Parts: sequence; structure tokens; C-alpha cells
Amino acid sequence: MGFNKKNKYTASSDINVSRKTAAKIGLFGAVSIIIGSTVGVGIFFKNNTVFANNHGNAAGILGSWIITFIIALAVAYSFGEIVTCKTKSANSGLAGWFERLVGYRAGRTVKIMLPLLYYGIYVLVDAIFFSEAIFNCFYLDNQIDAHMIYILLVALAGIFIFATLNLFVSNFLRKCSSVTTILKFIPLALVIFSGIIFGSLHSEHNLFTHAAEASSTYDGKFNFAGMLDSLPAILFAFDSFLIIGNIAGEMKDPNKNIPLSIVVSMVVSGILYILVTLGQICVGCGSAYAVFDYVFSFSDEWKKTFHIIISIFIFISIFGVLNSMTMGAIRSFDSAIEEEVIAGSKWIKKLGNGKFLLNGFILLTITQIFYTIVLGIPSVVMNTDQIFDGVSNFIVLAFFGVYATLSAASIVNRYSLKAPEVVKQKGQVPVAAIGAIGCFFVFAYGMIWQFCGAIAIKPTAAFEAWGLFHANSFTMEAWMACMWFWIMCGILIIVPILNELLIKLTDKNYNQALIWEKQKESVVRK
Repeated sequence: MGFNKKNKYTASSDINVSRKTAAKIGLFGAVSIIIGSTVGVGIFFKNNTVFANNHGNAAGILGSWIITFIIALAVAYSFGEIVTCKTKSANSGLAGWFERLVGYRAGRTVKIMLPLLYYGIYVLVDAIFFSEAIFNCFYLDNQIDAHMIYILLVALAGIFIFATLNLFVSNFLRKCSSVTTILKFIPLALVIFSGIIFGSLHSEHNLFTHAAEASSTYDGKFNFAGMLDSLPAILFAFDSFLIIGNIAGEMKDPNKNIPLSIVVSMVVSGILYILVTLGQICVGCGSAYAVFDYVFSFSDEWKKTFHIIISIFIFISIFGVLNSMTMGAIRSFDSAIEEEVIAGSKWIKKLGNGKFLLNGFILLTITQIFYTIVLGIPSVVMNTDQIFDGVSNFIVLAFFGVYATLSAASIVNRYSLKAPEVVKQKGQVPVAAIGAIGCFFVFAYGMIWQFCGAIAIKPTAAFEAWGLFHANSFTMEAWMACMWFWIMCGILIIVPILNELLIKLTDKNYNQALIWEKQKESVVRK
């Protein structure tokens, strides 16, 4: 890694070589990778929480999705300008942009957090959902009775397989991403059209026309607080759109295709989510399976058939998510090792011996072992997937705070005399402001109200917002969810500091400034 004579950022030679030889991802491939990692299994189940928060009120449910979509789209659009600033590494993505626009110390912190926390946790969580999707194909009631130990073992096997394939057949995985992205439109289309048609023919189930009568669970009354409560959960559905930044070095014309792919993917994902929600509102339920239970209520055989079909497509969908997430993660890890921001980077480099992505594979393996111990053991003991789901929700919430900071920084960058050079786009300032303010609000609301105020009022209430497939006798209470939330807050702060302390203790010749040190003059950019 180095700088040219004018102290401008440049990528290291081996990354440049990889960039020239592997730059084969075009706009469609980029869109497929983003949608592949963004549109996953959550949309099939997570609306249960949104429906409950809004008491089954159609306006509140749609309002929650539309508000979140506007915030997420504004953030995505703002990144159209952000991604054009030059970074040290071709594949550094979010961390590299953060360093250039916010500052060295903040950027270095994100460089540590992104591989060790975001991808480190997210890959394992997606693998858990991948494993559950496999087991789910054999359980027609969609409540998996297999013990979490077996789910965890299959998940770890899935990570190992995808990570290994990235080393040897990455081009094949990109093609798989395109195929799975297309295939995941099939179950979404089935939910959309089945729900809308059924709701039109049987208005007694339609929340638009018979809100109070359509369900024995909901009263149909509009609840503004419930709409706000849904925003953090829905924001989860729009995450991972920046994964393409970690593959920039392997793209054709990244300055053009990255911004365009981000916006196109966000628009497509948002429209799909809202249409699926419309289909579910028309039937009066937030679960994809429940939609078909209503549609085929006349035949148990048809119900079973569609349960199997949807289960298979859900597996294909989460297969695509894990594929895209592993693809982005291993490159993020590789970039972090290349820039030597992670403790033990020099040791990992020796093990990797210069082979493209092998450094990332090694660090991925280390993080997965760590989080299997920290998150996997309590999950196995309690036999629940709620911890994995809850922790992933926290990570999404925290990183949307990071995205908001970067959107705000792009506005400041417009008026700074020493700002990094970017390709300016129309409407950046007002749109970035909407995205930043919206994200900060959702982040603050989730932290202050949902995991402080609301839980303090009813600490022993059943906390049912977390969890996906797994059936068990364990019931998480609100105070437990709060405990995990603040444990993750602590980890978010401690991990970057611990990383720097380990570097200071183990590498006396380390030539980069740590997060509490001033950036060295020799590498200060102009």
C-alpha cells in the first residue's frame, strides 16, 4: 500500500493487477449482487412485526414502509457522489469513503468495525438463516424442531463452502448471484398477485376495507407510535446495498456503475417490498405462508404443495444472500489485511502468501470462530435463533448511523476548501440531508425509546420481534433483548480499541497512526 509523490491515494500493486484481470462485473452483475444481498428471507416473515405494531391498520403499515423507503433511497442516492472519491484500496468500500470524507481516525475506526463487526456477525447470521431455510423445507408448519446445535453446524459448513468457492470459482459465484436474484422474484410475485387477487375477491380479509373485522388479532386503529416502532425493523430490509463497494476493484467502470447500481437496486428492492406488503395487507396477514393458507383454504393438499414450493424458493433466496454477503465480506477482510489495520495482519499476510482473497479467507475464519463462541453457545444453550436475529438488527441499526454520518459529511465536503475530489451530482445536498436526518432519527429512536423507555415500562413482557423459523419453549423477555442490545453497544466500542491495543503490544514497528493518535505527516493527503 502506498501513496504517489503528490500524496494522493493509490491502490497497492497486487490489487491493481487483480483489478485489471478480474474487472468483469457490469451493471447487471452489480445490481444482481446488491439485490442478492438485500432482498432475502426477512420480507417473507418480518411484516408480522410491522402488522402488529400498526394494529393491522393498512395506512400505518404502508406508511412505515414508504417512510423507510424514502430514507433509504435518499441515503443510497447520496452515495452516488460519495463513491467517486478515491480510496487507498480498490475494494475498501465504505471504510475507505469514510476515511476520505470524515477523517482519518473515524475512517480507521470504521475500517476495523466493518470486517470485525459488520461482516463478522452478518455472515454468521445469514448462514444461520441459510441453514434454517434448508431445515424449513422439511417442516410444513414452518416451525423448525431441530436443535440449534445442528442448525449452527450446517451454518458453519455453508460459510466454509461459500468462502472456499470464492477462492477458486468466484466467477461462477457471480453467475449464481444473477440466477438466484432472478429466481427470488418468483415467490415474491406469487405473494403479490395471490394476495391482491384474493383480497379483491374476499374483501372480508382485506385490511384496506375491513380493518377491524379482517383479523381477530388487530383492532385496525391507526397508531402513529406503532408506525415509528416499525422503522428500525424495516430499515433492516434495505441494508447491504453498499456491499458493491467491496467489489469495486473487479468492476467495469466503477465510477459509473457503482452509483447507478446502488440506486437501481434500492428502487427495485423498495418497490418489491411495498408490493409484497400490499399483497399481505389484502389478505390481512404479514407472513408469506399465511397468505397461501388463506388463498388455498379450500384444500389442505394445495396448502402443503405451496408451502413446499415457497420453502424451496426461500432457500434459493437466502442462498443468494449468503453468496453475495460472503463475496463482499471476504473482499472487505482482504482489503483490511492489505492495509494492515487489523491486529495480526502481517502474520495473516505471511499465511496468505500473496494469493488473492486468501488473506480474507483466513480473517473470515477467525471471526466466525469468535462469534460462534460468543453468539452460538448461548443460542445453543437456550435453543433459539432470537439472539442471532437480534444482534443482526443491532448491527444494521448501528451502521445506518454510519451511513447517515457519511451522507452528512458529503454535504460538508461541498463547502470545504480541502475536500477530496468527487464527481458532483444534482440534488446531493437536500437528498443527503433527508437521508442523514432520517437515519439519525431512526437510530436515536431505536436506542432511546425501544431499548430504554419501552423496555423500562414493561421489562418482563414477551419480546417477539426477534426470531425467524426456530420453534422452542424459550421465550425472550424485553429485559433480555435490552441486555443483548447494550452488550452489542459495548462490543461496538471495545473491539476497535482492543484491536489497536493488540497492534501496539505486538508490533513495535507499526507505521500507521492508531485511532487515538494524530495521522502521520508522511501520509497526510492534500
